[in-house]
Amino acid sequence: MYNQDEPRLNFNTCVKEQFTYLVEEINKKYDQLRQLTNDELRSTAYDLKAYIESIECIEEVKIALNEELPRAYALIKEVARRFSVGNIEVSANDYDRKIADIVDFVIIRGEKAIYKNKWSVGKLSFQWNMLHYDEQLLGGILLHYGYAVEMATGEGKTLVATLPVFLNALSHNGVHLMTANDYLSKRDYEITRPLYVFLGLTVDCIEFYKKNDDKRRLAYQADITFGTNSSFIFDYLFDHLATDSKECVQSKHNYAIIDELDSILIDDANDPYIVGGGQEYDNSQIFKDNIEYIRELSSTVNLTPLYTKDNLHHTASFTQAGVEWLRKRINDDNLFKYTKISQIENWKSLSDEEKEIINSRYNLQNALYQLLLALTVYEKDIDYVVTEENSPTIAIIDPNTGRLRKSSRWEHGLHTAIEVKEGVKTVPDYDGMGVISTKNYLRLYSKIAGMSGTILAAADELKELYELKSASLPTHKPNIRIDQPLRIFKTEKDKDTAIIETVKHVQKSGRPILVGCLTIKRAEFLTNLFRNNGIKCNLLDANNEKDESLIISKAGISNTVTVATSIAGRGTDIKPDAKALEKGGLMIIGTDLFSSVRVDQQLKGRTGRQGNPGSSIFFVSLEDSILRYLSEHDKRLLDNLAKETSEQEIISHDLSLYFKLAQKNRENYLREKRRKTARKDDIIASRRKTFYENRNALLHDPKAADKVIDSIIDTYDLSRDYIFQKLHDIYDSLSKIISGNKIVHPDIKKLQVPFSCQSIPFALTFSIRDSKTDFESVMNDYKRQLILLNYDKQWKEFVQYVLGNLDQEEIEDLDKKFYDMLTKVNQSLVNYINNTRIIFNPKQTDVPSKPLETPYFRVKSKIEVSPDRPCPCGSGKKYSECHGRNTRKKAKRRR
Repeated sequence: MYNQDEPRLNFNTCVKEQFTYLVEEINKKYDQLRQLTNDELRSTAYDLKAYIESIECIEEVKIALNEELPRAYALIKEVARRFSVGNIEVSANDYDRKIADIVDFVIIRGEKAIYKNKWSVGKLSFQWNMLHYDEQLLGGILLHYGYAVEMATGEGKTLVATLPVFLNALSHNGVHLMTANDYLSKRDYEITRPLYVFLGLTVDCIEFYKKNDDKRRLAYQADITFGTNSSFIFDYLFDHLATDSKECVQSKHNYAIIDELDSILIDDANDPYIVGGGQEYDNSQIFKDNIEYIRELSSTVNLTPLYTKDNLHHTASFTQAGVEWLRKRINDDNLFKYTKISQIENWKSLSDEEKEIINSRYNLQNALYQLLLALTVYEKDIDYVVTEENSPTIAIIDPNTGRLRKSSRWEHGLHTAIEVKEGVKTVPDYDGMGVISTKNYLRLYSKIAGMSGTILAAADELKELYELKSASLPTHKPNIRIDQPLRIFKTEKDKDTAIIETVKHVQKSGRPILVGCLTIKRAEFLTNLFRNNGIKCNLLDANNEKDESLIISKAGISNTVTVATSIAGRGTDIKPDAKALEKGGLMIIGTDLFSSVRVDQQLKGRTGRQGNPGSSIFFVSLEDSILRYLSEHDKRLLDNLAKETSEQEIISHDLSLYFKLAQKNRENYLREKRRKTARKDDIIASRRKTFYENRNALLHDPKAADKVIDSIIDTYDLSRDYIFQKLHDIYDSLSKIISGNKIVHPDIKKLQVPFSCQSIPFALTFSIRDSKTDFESVMNDYKRQLILLNYDKQWKEFVQYVLGNLDQEEIEDLDKKFYDMLTKVNQSLVNYINNTRIIFNPKQTDVPSKPLETPYFRVKSKIEVSPDRPCPCGSGKKYSECHGRNTRKKAKRRR
């Protein structure tokens, strides 16, 4: 029997010594398991699984998992050993036969199932040859008990994860394995899947399926689910935009293991996750109409600057002179007079026309500001790329990983401003309907843990933001990597010349070289520079990440030079060949300092893995962008030190300290930004919890809608007979439409029906179960969707408000605003029940409406009505004077 309490690490002694007894017990059981046949081994695993399954109390399950840790870890270690020896043959069961039709690593021969030790991982053939050593067992123990574990690069994080994943998956409550990108998710899933399947567990990866694919929901139901952290978070937000419980994919939040934990929990936590929904809008015209003003302003040379640029905060702003310049050019003396509605004292007493003028001015002010950022702060191939796939689009570059965030857009119109700047097709935006920070999403889990090569540098922040304890594992073999001192040059040109000389010298020795660059722009510049100087090299950045595995597989070959952004700094395994190891291993050359010491360490960690030789060296210059993060005082001191020598390369310990200080300033700024993101999301967290609980009740409880209707009837003293009659009128119309469509389209499964409430169009989607639909089922669907529509409409407005720049008084008043919102939901619902009518022919659909588009109905793309006919929305106006008011203009333009 083992201590059921969580182990406490004493950091005054080696972590390894703290858990020697547990590691020894695992190895003792492992030795016993080696005597078993394959069938007996699997039977032991199935017995353990059955025992955990039989325990109903959650707390008792936790105790049992702690007790059974040595046996479970011994089992996974023994399975790993048998795979490394060769194929594993066992008596075939139903699961074997089922999985053999899907995967390439199981073959059924008569009554036997053969688990091969060689299978496909991505496009490459992979053969299992890994076995857990003691330090990895220790890492697995710490992960089970919820630690952030620092493991040096190359120490086998993928293998370590198999230990706690297998143990915690035995409860069937779900284990989520989060990675920084989909390449790593798919890779780790494909590498480790055969071990889990052999032991009778289900495993899947959500990155193989699209958002609305039923297989994605099934992937979440597996015992073990792989995916990126952003996919898990966005799926959670989309689940809370669903209008049908069948559209939801996530269920339990039991245990999350986070690979490259500091990258996800620290580097990616600067901004909240926001999902758009509802009515789409295209504000691109206001950006197109005003971009020339900002081009002119930003290029105008005045004695008094028209704008200022803040490099530390990656932002810009108009000076007062710039504001006056814009007022004259745009002919509006009130431009930038107010920045928030709350600053206008008589706002409530203004007419609708006056309010519309002010709102239009706010939209213009925002467009001008976002255009200033797009033209002066955000740079192509540094902050974003223009992709060439199909039609050109703007894709954000992740500043930490160097990868593209293809499904993300910058907020507040910045993305549109950059689209207009680059002359690519603009994409409509949606209002934010859901928002959550990394911190508050991970709080949903009963337990989280993770690994990285640079944990201890972020230990304080992990404790502060996530209440995570950190521990460092000893390496299996001593680290003999040589990190050379920083080389400092006066100019960037001098620095690049020295880099070329170094690359040529190292390449002649027979060693492979990885050249790390800050940006795509820098990587492509150096690639061309190398090639012009006779250096053959491969380039790896976000523009060719599809070839990542192939480029990385060649990066360890003797004499090979690979130029890469930080895309090559995480989760990649560069294996030097025998000749390269003989000559000194992989050489890392950093061409700039990165935004934090951790990112520098990640690049260094590409070499000297598992006791192999290797070395690293970083080059900097007094023209490098990192020095922008020094104070003016420190810049002057730096310049004075540099003047003391006339040499191109400056040998000065004092000078190197200023580069470290600049890096520290950047880290501190980003840390404070993460704190603000977390604090802001904390403000909305309790309200989000209440709102989502109410919404989930509607989604999953068939009687919840009736309870809401009953409550409204009582609150507003409405007539039940009147409400019933209104619902029956809708039902009569709906039943005719559904029955008619069922006759014309016998295979129809879903029907999208357009409605209108006081000239406001929307759509609801109904499931078609049979030709005769009863009143109760149809009306339950109708009431539920109508309530959800109103919930989402009001919640969207609340989220938009919170995402704004709130002052302290507005923050303190949020509770009142939230409960006012809930009241408004009910008031709005009364209006919808009283005034909703079906307006014209429905649209047949066999696919659930996308969360981004429901529950709103876009009239523009659906209506085909003569301009002089009455508008179908029921306003009483001609179609050309209401929802079709642009019809005649378009017809004239076509002629």
